[in-house]
Amino acid sequence: MTPDEENEAYMVKEAQRLRKSDPCAAKAWIITAKTLFPNAFTVQYEAYILERDSKNYEEAARCFSIIATNFPNHHTELWQEINALTNALRNDTESSPEQEFYVKMYKHLTPEVQHNVFMHTINNCGDNLEQCISIYILMFNKFPKSAATQAPRLLEMVVEGMKTEPDLYQRVLVEEVLPLIQNKPPELPPPIACRLYTSSLEYYLRQIMDESDSSDSWKNVFRVLMICGQMMGWEPFLPFNKNINLNVYWERLVDILSGSPSGSTHVLFYATTLFIYSLHGYIRNCKIRIEDADVSHVLVEGFLEWTPESDGSDVPSMEPPKFSLTTPISSELSQAFLQSAQCWQLLNTDQFQRDFSQLMLALPLSPWISRFLFDLAIYFGHRDEANKLMSEMTNQNSLVQSLQILSLNLMQNSMTLQGFQCILKIISELPATPVGQLLDNMTLKGHRHVVFLPLTRSALVQYCVGAIVSRLGRKVYEPNCPDRLLSDLLVLQQLNLLNDVLLTQQIFTLIRQRKSFNLRTLSTYIISIDLIEELAHIWNSQQEDNFELTSSPTNGASGAPAPISSSGGAQTRRIGTRGADKGAKDEFKAITRQQIARCNENVITLLANFISQEHIMLAQHIFGIAQPVETIVIK
Repeated sequence: MTPDEENEAYMVKEAQRLRKSDPCAAKAWIITAKTLFPNAFTVQYEAYILERDSKNYEEAARCFSIIATNFPNHHTELWQEINALTNALRNDTESSPEQEFYVKMYKHLTPEVQHNVFMHTINNCGDNLEQCISIYILMFNKFPKSAATQAPRLLEMVVEGMKTEPDLYQRVLVEEVLPLIQNKPPELPPPIACRLYTSSLEYYLRQIMDESDSSDSWKNVFRVLMICGQMMGWEPFLPFNKNINLNVYWERLVDILSGSPSGSTHVLFYATTLFIYSLHGYIRNCKIRIEDADVSHVLVEGFLEWTPESDGSDVPSMEPPKFSLTTPISSELSQAFLQSAQCWQLLNTDQFQRDFSQLMLALPLSPWISRFLFDLAIYFGHRDEANKLMSEMTNQNSLVQSLQILSLNLMQNSMTLQGFQCILKIISELPATPVGQLLDNMTLKGHRHVVFLPLTRSALVQYCVGAIVSRLGRKVYEPNCPDRLLSDLLVLQQLNLLNDVLLTQQIFTLIRQRKSFNLRTLSTYIISIDLIEELAHIWNSQQEDNFELTSSPTNGASGAPAPISSSGGAQTRRIGTRGADKGAKDEFKAITRQQIARCNENVITLLANFISQEHIMLAQHIFGIAQPVETIVIK
């Protein structure tokens, strides 16, 4: 050791010895040492320590700046101080005296030194990825301009961190990093930029699935899409606006697609975003609030109006089906579904399918996709595919599954025993809460259509009734149609008188043509004033033709079926129009008054009970023979 080095060490040692007991003497030793040895690190560092321990943050900042500027090859001691300083800045919400000192001292450092502190910390973080990223974020907050050159390295670190702790670094990315660079995103290699967007989308999708109002999350998704697009120089898409019609987004996508090379990455990401956005709108609106109850909607096959001119030999139309606007939400649901379908078809073309499939595997969309693919198969009439997908859907509600099986029956324009059993199961599992109302446009003429059926008591009974009528209605035009079939159809038609006038007219035409008619359901199930008035008119208009109505009596005003006689047949009463039956007019009037008095009964409950109690007879009508159909009682 040279004499100068010995003197330098001696002075520093004396200052250190007196630091706590006599700070003024210690400071005198350091002032002398700084005069003699201005370029010595140990002297300048001890000067800083004296000011630090005295809580003199302004002078400490001056000493710290000298060290940081004049000694680029920082010593271990200085590194410890830099680490303490950056830790205090990272945890500025804490208020320990030590941390408070460092925060105040930092404010008196020159900007150059402040920046160098961050860069030195970053360069010495080693494998501590979390600390390094947090220092970058802190630096970008303090020095926004540094993001222009340092952001690519930070984003690469975030991508690296996602390999081991995806949840942590996804949150860091979307909540801390991207807001700092959104005004001037750096250029990045496409794989990294795409990974950043996919990770951000995954993060926000988890939020969207848990939120009732997801507008803010979707706004962020579109913002991140714009940022990543700028990183790669993509033609811009549209910003998020919940009031913009989905068709506007689709038209913009088509414009971009028409001017892009085949399989362009930006088209892939724009289309994927629009697909998920539309899909979410579809899934979200499938469950809405009706009369203070959450009501789900299920896509089912609609009914086609059958006429005698329809011989069943028509070639099915290759056009996609229409959507029946049965409820106020139908339009929004159908638009979101169709937009999802358009994007799905585009993304499953050869140019995008492989990359799109990989994206779908990376995103938490399995429940939505399963539901969507099943509904897509229903929409396009792919019955075999729908059956396969149904077998893979493990979380299906039994009511929904029964409804979907019934819908698949209607898709093939027939009724199987399984389909009929599904009707009975649906009736047995009707929701207890009497919400909802009867739907319009359940039956259309000339074009296949699908319906978003709300799972309300009214709509479910209406659909089951429609399924039975669609199968039995054509039998009315066959020769020798039995009275019992006509009678049962009249009961079912009480839900659909205004929408299926032709069928009702045909039933009454056949009744008029007969000398007698066994209307076994009159006193139990027919409560529609229109039907009662028409029956009364037929009876009164055929006074000279000895027209007879045969009816099974009921057990009093309750409307319950009459008991079976000892002979095994139902007790019946014939009411003729010829004068030999002296009390016929009064008796017929009494029956009609009795039924009219019941006109305010709940027709939904009435028909649910009818289907349940008369299911064996209905099965005979449908299948031609008695079927072993399980008896299900309506409660």
